[in-house]
Amino acid sequence: MSDVSDLFFAMASIVIFSVLVLQANHFVVHSDQMIVDHEYENTGIALAQSIVDEARSKPFDEVLLTGVDPETLPGGFRQQLGAAEHMSRGDFAVFDHFHGYRDTVETSLGFYELEVTVTYVEPEPPFQVVQHPTFSKQLTARVRPLQSEQSVRLQYVKTYF
Repeated sequence: MSDVSDLFFAMASIVIFSVLVLQANHFVVHSDQMIVDHEYENTGIALAQSIVDEARSKPFDEVLLTGVDPETLPGGFRQQLGAAEHMSRGDFAVFDHFHGYRDTVETSLGFYELEVTVTYVEPEPPFQVVQHPTFSKQLTARVRPLQSEQSVRLQYVKTYF
């Protein structure tokens, strides 16, 4: 009888040990996946923030570079947002030139897709998108790594004042 109970205890110990090892393995794999996802997210935030920082340093509108009469504003602001087709990111001179900008960037983690939109918004929160010129523009930078489902979206509102 003693031999059968010893065999039973040995088998029960092996089953319990196997369950514990599987749980530990699941925890390690889950933790590693979370670390990788955070790295993708942090890199995406950095790429989006670089676009926002570059755009916010630009003048509000192209018409301001020509010495426009302030009485004609906001109606005198550009209706058509975005840069000319021949312009590259380094040529962007004003905030709304970033509208429609798309690029694929290679980092140490892989490739990221960048997409930027600029729209006119109401000058006060909640910054509703409008179809006519106002004293406020909102830039939305979306960044998505091609190797992950994680995506980042940063928004920045620039006002003329």
